[in-house]
Amino acid sequence: MPGSITVARVLGIDIRIHFSWFLIFVLILLSLADRVLPQLRPNWSDQKTYIVAVITAVLFFVSVLLHELAHALTARGFRMPVSSITLFLLGGVANLAKEPPSARAEFLMAAAGPLASLALGAVALGIAFLVDVRLGFDPALDPVGVVASYLGVINLTLAVFNMIPGFPLDGGRVLRSIVWAVRGDRSQATRIAARGGQLVAGLLLLVGVYRMVAWNDSFGGAWSALIAYFLYNAASGALQQDRMTSLLGDVRVSSLMVKDLHPVGASSTVGALVRDVVVPLNLAAVPVSEGERIVGLVTIAGLKGIPQERWDATLVRDVMTTVDAVPSVSPDDTLVVALERFSSSDLPVLAVLQRAMLVGLLQREALAGYLRMRESLYPRGLR
Repeated sequence: MPGSITVARVLGIDIRIHFSWFLIFVLILLSLADRVLPQLRPNWSDQKTYIVAVITAVLFFVSVLLHELAHALTARGFRMPVSSITLFLLGGVANLAKEPPSARAEFLMAAAGPLASLALGAVALGIAFLVDVRLGFDPALDPVGVVASYLGVINLTLAVFNMIPGFPLDGGRVLRSIVWAVRGDRSQATRIAARGGQLVAGLLLLVGVYRMVAWNDSFGGAWSALIAYFLYNAASGALQQDRMTSLLGDVRVSSLMVKDLHPVGASSTVGALVRDVVVPLNLAAVPVSEGERIVGLVTIAGLKGIPQERWDATLVRDVMTTVDAVPSVSPDDTLVVALERFSSSDLPVLAVLQRAMLVGLLQREALAGYLRMRESLYPRGLR
Protein backbone atom coordinates (compact mmCIF):
# COMPACT_ATOMS: atom_id res chain seq x y z
CA MET A 1 0.00 0.00 0.00
CA PRO A 2 1.62 3.31 -1.07
CA GLY A 3 2.38 5.66 1.82
CA SER A 4 3.38 2.86 4.21
CA ILE A 5 6.55 2.32 6.23
CA THR A 6 7.96 -0.94 7.58
CA VAL A 7 8.23 -0.89 11.38
CA ALA A 8 8.91 -4.53 12.23
CA ARG A 9 9.22 -8.06 10.87
CA VAL A 10 7.32 -10.91 12.52
CA LEU A 11 7.75 -14.54 11.43
CA GLY A 12 9.21 -13.37 8.13
CA ILE A 13 6.31 -10.97 7.45
CA ASP A 14 6.92 -7.22 7.18
CA ILE A 15 4.68 -5.21 9.49
CA ARG A 16 3.87 -1.90 7.81
CA ILE A 17 2.01 1.20 8.99
CA HIS A 18 0.15 3.43 6.54
CA PHE A 19 0.17 7.16 7.26
CA SER A 20 -3.60 7.06 7.85
CA TRP A 21 -3.01 4.74 10.83
CA PHE A 22 -1.59 7.62 12.85
CA LEU A 23 -4.88 9.48 12.43
CA ILE A 24 -7.02 6.64 13.76
CA PHE A 25 -4.52 5.97 16.56
CA VAL A 26 -4.80 9.58 17.73
CA LEU A 27 -8.62 9.52 17.44
CA ILE A 28 -8.89 6.33 19.51
CA LEU A 29 -6.41 7.67 22.04
CA LEU A 30 -8.36 10.92 22.45
CA SER A 31 -11.67 9.04 22.64
CA LEU A 32 -10.30 6.87 25.44
CA ALA A 33 -8.62 9.72 27.32
CA ASP A 34 -11.35 12.35 26.99
CA ARG A 35 -14.55 10.29 27.04
CA VAL A 36 -14.41 6.54 27.73
CA LEU A 37 -12.00 6.35 30.68
CA PRO A 38 -13.25 9.50 32.48
CA GLN A 39 -16.76 8.00 32.40
CA LEU A 40 -15.55 4.65 33.74
CA ARG A 41 -13.12 6.04 36.33
CA PRO A 42 -13.87 9.73 37.04
CA ASN A 43 -11.62 9.62 40.13
CA TRP A 44 -8.44 8.89 38.14
CA SER A 45 -5.90 11.66 37.70
CA ASP A 46 -5.32 13.07 34.21
CA GLN A 47 -1.85 11.53 34.12
CA LYS A 48 -3.15 8.06 35.00
CA THR A 49 -6.00 8.38 32.50
CA TYR A 50 -3.68 9.25 29.62
CA ILE A 51 -1.17 6.51 30.49
CA VAL A 52 -3.94 3.89 30.52
CA ALA A 53 -5.37 5.36 27.29
CA VAL A 54 -2.02 5.01 25.50
CA ILE A 55 -1.57 1.41 26.71
CA THR A 56 -5.13 0.51 25.69
CA ALA A 57 -4.80 2.07 22.22
CA VAL A 58 -1.51 0.25 21.60
CA LEU A 59 -2.96 -3.09 22.74
CA PHE A 60 -6.00 -2.54 20.54
CA PHE A 61 -3.79 -2.31 17.47
CA VAL A 62 -1.79 -5.31 18.67
CA SER A 63 -5.14 -7.13 18.62
CA VAL A 64 -5.74 -5.99 15.03
CA LEU A 65 -2.24 -7.18 14.12
CA LEU A 66 -2.87 -10.61 15.70
CA HIS A 67 -6.15 -10.81 13.74
CA GLU A 68 -4.22 -10.25 10.50
CA LEU A 69 -1.42 -12.62 11.52
CA ALA A 70 -4.03 -15.35 11.95
CA HIS A 71 -5.06 -14.79 8.32
CA ALA A 72 -1.44 -14.70 7.16
CA LEU A 73 -0.26 -17.83 8.97
CA THR A 74 -3.30 -19.80 7.77
CA ALA A 75 -2.57 -18.64 4.22
CA ARG A 76 1.01 -19.86 4.58
CA GLY A 77 -0.33 -23.26 5.52
CA PHE A 78 -1.79 -23.41 2.00
CA ARG A 79 1.49 -22.23 0.42
CA MET A 80 0.20 -18.73 -0.20
CA PRO A 81 3.11 -16.31 0.32
CA VAL A 82 2.39 -13.29 2.55
CA SER A 83 4.87 -10.46 2.08
CA SER A 84 3.46 -7.92 4.54
CA ILE A 85 0.68 -6.82 6.85
CA THR A 86 -0.34 -3.16 6.70
CA LEU A 87 -2.20 -1.31 9.45
CA PHE A 88 -4.22 1.61 8.12
CA LEU A 89 -7.18 3.87 8.89
CA LEU A 90 -9.84 1.14 8.86
CA GLY A 91 -7.88 -1.74 10.38
CA GLY A 92 -5.37 -4.06 8.77
CA VAL A 93 -4.78 -6.05 5.60
CA ALA A 94 -2.49 -8.98 4.79
CA ASN A 95 -0.82 -8.71 1.40
CA LEU A 96 -1.20 -12.10 -0.31
CA ALA A 97 0.85 -12.91 -3.40
CA LYS A 98 -2.03 -14.92 -4.87
CA GLU A 99 -5.66 -15.84 -4.35
CA PRO A 100 -6.67 -18.92 -2.30
CA PRO A 101 -6.28 -22.12 -4.37
CA SER A 102 -9.49 -23.76 -3.12
CA ALA A 103 -12.77 -23.06 -1.35
CA ARG A 104 -11.44 -24.86 1.74
CA ALA A 105 -8.35 -22.66 1.84
CA GLU A 106 -10.48 -19.53 1.46
CA PHE A 107 -12.86 -20.61 4.23
CA LEU A 108 -10.14 -21.44 6.76
CA MET A 109 -8.08 -18.36 5.95
CA ALA A 110 -11.08 -16.03 6.22
CA ALA A 111 -12.38 -17.60 9.43
CA ALA A 112 -8.97 -17.50 11.15
CA GLY A 113 -9.08 -13.74 11.77
CA PRO A 114 -12.49 -13.55 13.51
CA LEU A 115 -11.66 -16.71 15.49
CA ALA A 116 -8.46 -15.05 16.69
CA SER A 117 -10.44 -11.95 17.70
CA LEU A 118 -13.00 -14.11 19.52
CA ALA A 119 -10.20 -15.87 21.40
CA LEU A 120 -8.53 -12.56 22.30
CA GLY A 121 -11.87 -11.15 23.44
CA ALA A 122 -12.59 -14.19 25.60
CA VAL A 123 -9.13 -14.09 27.20
CA ALA A 124 -9.39 -10.34 27.86
CA LEU A 125 -12.84 -10.64 29.45
CA GLY A 126 -11.57 -13.58 31.49
CA ILE A 127 -8.75 -11.42 32.82
CA ALA A 128 -11.21 -8.61 33.59
CA PHE A 129 -13.48 -11.05 35.45
CA LEU A 130 -10.54 -12.44 37.41
CA VAL A 131 -9.34 -8.98 38.40
CA ASP A 132 -12.75 -7.50 39.24
CA VAL A 133 -14.43 -10.48 40.89
CA ARG A 134 -11.98 -13.12 42.01
CA LEU A 135 -9.29 -10.82 43.32
CA GLY A 136 -11.66 -8.21 44.71
CA PHE A 137 -11.26 -4.49 44.13
CA ASP A 138 -7.58 -3.63 44.26
CA PRO A 139 -6.60 -0.09 43.20
CA ALA A 140 -3.28 -1.38 41.88
CA LEU A 141 -5.01 -3.88 39.58
CA ASP A 142 -7.94 -1.65 38.64
CA PRO A 143 -6.30 -0.33 35.42
CA VAL A 144 -5.66 -3.92 34.32
CA GLY A 145 -9.34 -4.74 34.68
CA VAL A 146 -10.42 -1.62 32.79
CA VAL A 147 -8.01 -2.25 29.91
CA ALA A 148 -8.97 -5.93 29.72
CA SER A 149 -12.70 -5.11 29.71
CA TYR A 150 -12.30 -2.63 26.87
CA LEU A 151 -10.13 -4.99 24.81
CA GLY A 152 -12.55 -7.86 25.41
CA VAL A 153 -15.55 -5.91 24.16
CA ILE A 154 -13.71 -4.36 21.22
CA ASN A 155 -12.29 -7.71 20.04
CA LEU A 156 -15.69 -9.39 20.22
CA THR A 157 -17.17 -6.45 18.30
CA LEU A 158 -14.38 -6.74 15.72
CA ALA A 159 -15.08 -10.46 15.30
CA VAL A 160 -18.84 -9.97 14.88
CA PHE A 161 -18.51 -7.04 12.46
CA ASN A 162 -15.97 -8.89 10.33
CA MET A 163 -18.32 -11.86 9.97
CA ILE A 164 -20.99 -9.77 8.21
CA PRO A 165 -21.44 -11.61 4.86
CA GLY A 166 -20.21 -8.92 2.50
CA PHE A 167 -16.92 -8.85 0.58
CA PRO A 168 -14.19 -7.80 1.46
CA LEU A 169 -15.10 -8.47 5.11
CA ASP A 170 -14.07 -11.88 6.42
CA GLY A 171 -17.72 -12.92 6.44
CA GLY A 172 -17.92 -12.07 2.75
CA ARG A 173 -14.92 -14.28 2.07
CA VAL A 174 -16.51 -17.08 4.08
CA LEU A 175 -19.68 -16.64 2.02
CA ARG A 176 -17.64 -16.76 -1.19
CA SER A 177 -15.92 -19.96 -0.08
CA ILE A 178 -19.25 -21.65 0.71
CA VAL A 179 -20.84 -20.66 -2.62
CA TRP A 180 -17.64 -21.69 -4.39
CA ALA A 181 -17.72 -25.12 -2.70
CA VAL A 182 -21.44 -25.66 -3.41
CA ARG A 183 -21.59 -24.31 -6.97
CA GLY A 184 -18.04 -25.10 -8.05
CA ASP A 185 -17.83 -21.66 -9.68
CA ARG A 186 -15.44 -19.21 -8.07
CA SER A 187 -16.43 -16.37 -10.38
CA GLN A 188 -20.11 -16.67 -9.46
CA ALA A 189 -19.16 -16.90 -5.78
CA THR A 190 -17.14 -13.69 -6.07
CA ARG A 191 -20.05 -11.85 -7.68
CA ILE A 192 -22.48 -12.95 -4.96
CA ALA A 193 -20.10 -12.00 -2.13
CA ALA A 194 -19.24 -8.66 -3.76
CA ARG A 195 -22.91 -7.78 -4.25
CA GLY A 196 -23.35 -8.60 -0.58
CA GLY A 197 -20.53 -6.19 0.21
CA GLN A 198 -22.22 -3.43 -1.77
CA LEU A 199 -25.49 -4.10 0.08
CA VAL A 200 -23.72 -3.94 3.45
CA ALA A 201 -22.07 -0.67 2.39
CA GLY A 202 -25.47 0.80 1.51
CA LEU A 203 -26.93 -0.22 4.87
CA LEU A 204 -23.93 1.25 6.70
CA LEU A 205 -24.40 4.52 4.84
CA LEU A 206 -28.05 4.63 5.95
CA VAL A 207 -26.94 3.94 9.53
CA GLY A 208 -24.49 6.82 9.27
CA VAL A 209 -27.15 9.22 8.02
CA TYR A 210 -29.53 8.08 10.77
CA ARG A 211 -26.88 8.67 13.45
CA MET A 212 -26.27 12.18 12.13
CA VAL A 213 -29.96 13.12 11.91
CA ALA A 214 -31.60 11.25 14.80
CA TRP A 215 -28.77 11.18 17.34
CA ASN A 216 -26.89 14.33 16.28
CA ASP A 217 -23.78 12.13 16.19
CA SER A 218 -21.75 13.75 13.42
CA PHE A 219 -18.54 11.86 14.16
CA GLY A 220 -20.17 8.43 14.42
CA GLY A 221 -22.24 9.07 11.30
CA ALA A 222 -19.22 10.22 9.32
CA TRP A 223 -17.26 7.18 10.49
CA SER A 224 -20.03 4.81 9.36
CA ALA A 225 -20.13 6.59 6.00
CA LEU A 226 -16.34 6.27 5.63
CA ILE A 227 -16.46 2.53 6.29
CA ALA A 228 -19.36 2.24 3.83
CA TYR A 229 -17.31 4.06 1.18
CA PHE A 230 -14.35 1.73 1.72
CA LEU A 231 -16.51 -1.41 1.60
CA TYR A 232 -18.35 -0.30 -1.54
CA ASN A 233 -15.12 0.50 -3.38
CA ALA A 234 -13.52 -2.78 -2.35
CA ALA A 235 -16.60 -4.80 -3.37
CA SER A 236 -16.80 -2.96 -6.69
CA GLY A 237 -13.10 -3.61 -7.21
CA ALA A 238 -13.69 -7.33 -6.65
CA LEU A 239 -16.42 -7.30 -9.31
CA GLN A 240 -14.10 -5.51 -11.73
CA GLN A 241 -11.30 -7.97 -10.94
CA ASP A 242 -13.67 -10.87 -11.61
CA ARG A 243 -14.67 -9.38 -14.95
CA MET A 244 -11.05 -8.91 -15.96
CA THR A 245 -10.28 -12.47 -14.92
CA SER A 246 -13.11 -13.68 -17.15
CA LEU A 247 -11.85 -11.63 -20.09
CA LEU A 248 -8.26 -12.87 -19.77
CA GLY A 249 -9.22 -16.53 -19.68
CA ASP A 250 -6.24 -18.90 -20.01
CA VAL A 251 -3.94 -16.58 -21.99
CA ARG A 252 -0.32 -17.07 -20.88
CA VAL A 253 2.31 -14.52 -19.89
CA SER A 254 4.56 -15.79 -22.69
CA SER A 255 2.18 -14.37 -25.30
CA LEU A 256 2.55 -10.81 -24.03
CA MET A 257 6.01 -10.58 -22.47
CA VAL A 258 8.93 -8.65 -23.96
CA LYS A 259 11.87 -10.96 -24.66
CA ASP A 260 14.36 -8.38 -25.98
CA LEU A 261 15.64 -7.10 -22.64
CA HIS A 262 18.41 -4.59 -23.50
CA PRO A 263 20.18 -4.90 -20.12
CA VAL A 264 22.46 -2.10 -18.93
CA GLY A 265 25.55 -2.51 -16.75
CA ALA A 266 25.24 -1.68 -13.06
CA SER A 267 28.28 0.62 -13.32
CA SER A 268 26.75 2.64 -16.17
CA THR A 269 25.58 6.16 -15.43
CA VAL A 270 21.96 7.23 -15.42
CA GLY A 271 22.77 9.70 -18.19
CA ALA A 272 24.06 6.95 -20.48
CA LEU A 273 21.05 4.80 -19.62
CA VAL A 274 18.61 7.55 -20.59
CA ARG A 275 20.44 8.64 -23.76
CA ASP A 276 21.36 5.20 -25.11
CA VAL A 277 18.52 2.95 -23.99
CA VAL A 278 15.42 4.53 -22.44
CA VAL A 279 14.75 7.31 -24.96
CA PRO A 280 15.75 5.53 -28.23
CA LEU A 281 13.88 2.34 -27.34
CA ASN A 282 10.97 3.95 -25.46
CA LEU A 283 11.31 1.63 -22.46
CA ALA A 284 9.53 1.99 -19.12
CA ALA A 285 11.95 -0.36 -17.36
CA VAL A 286 15.44 -1.70 -18.07
CA PRO A 287 17.17 -4.74 -16.50
CA VAL A 288 20.50 -4.11 -14.77
CA SER A 289 23.32 -6.63 -15.17
CA GLU A 290 26.62 -7.46 -13.52
CA GLY A 291 28.51 -9.75 -15.85
CA GLU A 292 26.07 -12.41 -17.03
CA ARG A 293 23.77 -11.96 -14.05
CA ILE A 294 20.67 -9.75 -13.88
CA VAL A 295 20.79 -7.98 -10.50
CA GLY A 296 18.03 -5.40 -10.70
CA LEU A 297 15.64 -3.20 -12.61
CA VAL A 298 15.55 0.53 -13.31
CA THR A 299 12.23 2.24 -14.01
CA ILE A 300 11.42 5.70 -15.33
CA ALA A 301 9.56 6.38 -12.08
CA GLY A 302 12.74 5.57 -10.19
CA LEU A 303 14.66 8.18 -12.19
CA LYS A 304 12.23 11.04 -11.63
CA GLY A 305 13.72 12.00 -8.28
CA ILE A 306 17.21 12.52 -9.71
CA PRO A 307 17.98 16.05 -10.99
CA GLN A 308 19.03 15.96 -14.65
CA GLU A 309 22.34 17.67 -13.86
CA ARG A 310 23.29 14.67 -11.67
CA TRP A 311 22.51 11.98 -14.24
CA ASP A 312 26.11 11.62 -15.41
CA ALA A 313 27.37 11.39 -11.81
CA THR A 314 24.83 8.80 -10.63
CA LEU A 315 25.40 5.09 -11.18
CA VAL A 316 22.58 2.79 -12.23
CA ARG A 317 23.22 0.45 -9.29
CA ASP A 318 22.38 3.31 -6.91
CA VAL A 319 18.87 3.80 -8.30
CA MET A 320 17.86 0.28 -9.30
CA THR A 321 15.32 -1.97 -7.61
CA THR A 322 17.05 -5.23 -6.69
CA VAL A 323 15.80 -8.22 -8.65
CA ASP A 324 14.53 -10.02 -5.54
CA ALA A 325 12.25 -7.04 -4.81
CA VAL A 326 10.62 -7.18 -8.27
CA PRO A 327 7.40 -9.26 -8.38
CA SER A 328 7.73 -12.12 -10.82
CA VAL A 329 5.75 -14.58 -12.91
CA SER A 330 6.71 -17.50 -15.12
CA PRO A 331 6.08 -17.67 -18.88
CA ASP A 332 3.49 -20.40 -18.27
CA ASP A 333 1.50 -18.41 -15.71
CA THR A 334 -1.82 -17.02 -16.91
CA LEU A 335 -2.35 -13.29 -17.32
CA VAL A 336 -4.78 -13.58 -14.40
CA VAL A 337 -1.82 -14.44 -12.17
CA ALA A 338 0.09 -11.48 -13.62
CA LEU A 339 -2.87 -9.22 -12.88
CA GLU A 340 -2.80 -10.35 -9.24
CA ARG A 341 0.94 -9.60 -9.04
CA PHE A 342 0.44 -6.13 -10.49
CA SER A 343 -2.33 -5.41 -7.97
CA SER A 344 0.16 -5.78 -5.11
CA SER A 345 2.97 -3.77 -6.74
CA ASP A 346 3.57 -0.21 -7.90
CA LEU A 347 6.22 -1.21 -10.46
CA PRO A 348 5.38 -0.84 -14.18
CA VAL A 349 6.69 -4.32 -15.03
CA LEU A 350 6.88 -7.88 -13.75
CA ALA A 351 10.00 -9.99 -14.08
CA VAL A 352 9.36 -13.16 -16.09
CA LEU A 353 11.51 -15.94 -14.63
CA GLN A 354 12.16 -19.44 -15.88
CA ARG A 355 14.36 -21.70 -13.75
CA ALA A 356 15.36 -18.60 -11.74
CA MET A 357 16.61 -16.91 -14.92
CA LEU A 358 15.15 -13.65 -16.26
CA VAL A 359 13.72 -14.43 -19.69
CA GLY A 360 11.47 -11.43 -20.22
CA LEU A 361 9.45 -8.55 -18.84
CA LEU A 362 5.69 -8.09 -18.73
CA GLN A 363 4.68 -4.43 -18.88
CA ARG A 364 1.68 -3.15 -16.96
CA GLU A 365 0.68 -0.97 -19.93
CA ALA A 366 0.80 -3.95 -22.28
CA LEU A 367 -1.53 -5.94 -20.03
CA ALA A 368 -3.87 -2.94 -19.64
CA GLY A 369 -3.98 -2.46 -23.42
CA TYR A 370 -4.69 -6.15 -23.94
CA LEU A 371 -7.55 -5.93 -21.45
CA ARG A 372 -9.03 -2.91 -23.24
CA MET A 373 -8.91 -4.79 -26.52
CA ARG A 374 -10.69 -7.82 -25.01
CA GLU A 375 -13.32 -5.57 -23.44
CA SER A 376 -14.06 -3.92 -26.77
CA LEU A 377 -14.38 -7.32 -28.45
CA TYR A 378 -16.37 -8.97 -25.65
CA PRO A 379 -18.36 -6.17 -23.92
CA ARG A 380 -20.59 -8.74 -22.21
CA GLY A 381 -17.69 -10.98 -21.21
CA LEU A 382 -16.50 -14.28 -22.63
CA ARG A 383 -19.17 -16.88 -23.28
